[in-house]
Amino acid sequence: MKSLHLNFKLSLTLFMFLTVLVTGCFKDHDLPPDPEVKYLIKSDNIANVSAAQVKLRATALAPFVTSGVKVYKLFYNTKTLDGKQIQASGVVLFPENFKDSLSVLSFQHGTITTQDEAPSNYKPVGNAEAFVVATAAASLAKGFYIVMPDYLGFGESATIQHPYQHKASLAWASLDMLRAAMEFASLNNLKLKKKIQLAGYSEGGYATMALHQEIETNASSEFTVLKSYPAAGPYDMVSTAKWVVSQTTDMPAAAASYYLWVLLTYNQMYGINAPLTDLITPLNAAKVAAATAAGNPLAAEIDLNPSKLYTADFISGIKNSTNLKFIAALKANDVYDWKPKAPVMLFHSEGDDFVPFLNANIAEKKLQDNGSMATLLRIQPPSATHREGAQIYLTTMIGLLLAP
Repeated sequence: MKSLHLNFKLSLTLFMFLTVLVTGCFKDHDLPPDPEVKYLIKSDNIANVSAAQVKLRATALAPFVTSGVKVYKLFYNTKTLDGKQIQASGVVLFPENFKDSLSVLSFQHGTITTQDEAPSNYKPVGNAEAFVVATAAASLAKGFYIVMPDYLGFGESATIQHPYQHKASLAWASLDMLRAAMEFASLNNLKLKKKIQLAGYSEGGYATMALHQEIETNASSEFTVLKSYPAAGPYDMVSTAKWVVSQTTDMPAAAASYYLWVLLTYNQMYGINAPLTDLITPLNAAKVAAATAAGNPLAAEIDLNPSKLYTADFISGIKNSTNLKFIAALKANDVYDWKPKAPVMLFHSEGDDFVPFLNANIAEKKLQDNGSMATLLRIQPPSATHREGAQIYLTTMIGLLLAP
């Protein structure tokens, strides 16, 4: 599932998507003991970007830049897969000298594979979501408080592996980041509106759906979701897996690697522990084993054609739902069968070459059948690829987020 951060052009539509936030004279905070501060450990002011600098980063947006931007890295408490406390991180961005209450937008990033790409690392190369997109948006006048979690396995929690496409940990790590962001706002006298919006593309779209469900199920006394805008996410993991193993031509290289990443993650996380040779063909298994020993299984040059990558038995087991352990793991990470209270606006391109469009159709129908207000906006043109769809999604979001 391709991340938004790759190969974006500096365009007006790209930057207006994440319109943002608020003000003040802030200092880095190493927090004193406070019974009301449960999640935020400390905050570092990692950047102060002047309006002139924002204009240089986003020349197309220059006429609309209204302020400089403050960027803070937040260190916060969350938990690992086995329930142990761990320090994680994320970033908040907001405009200087904003006096009114800010709308909160939690933006979940797409798939990343290196630490440099984590939002809180805030680097000019490989980190466009935070360094360019969110920064430019934060300079505009609308007034959003943007919250961007790194997720487990990135930023301050880099000592553990990222549990890729794991519903529960994406939800709780993002929720705990939101909680830390609220504590940061309170400590710095930032006025925030209670209702929040959620958005994200690809893994970020999946994480957005998971976070929305987590908030309404377990944190409704803390947050009220106004609306969520998940895009191009694999909400139905079982159907997505069946689609993948049914492909008989080459997939995009990143897509092939990412789906293998899901497989390896679930194999370990759920204690399936199947030998690689049970899952992928011998030559591919040898390549993945060597790459894993070298520290990066995604570096393996695997076959891009799923019919050549996966073993016949594994393909049959997924297609026919006879591989009970993997089917159960996939089903445990579905994020479409629930009843949201807040409206959900799904986005997807029929031509998506990473995440099949069937996810949006299935999610829309099931959410509606469950009694929720769910709508699907088909990204145009229908031939738009996953990467192209990301940019079109951002364009469409402008009017939705900036509307009164």
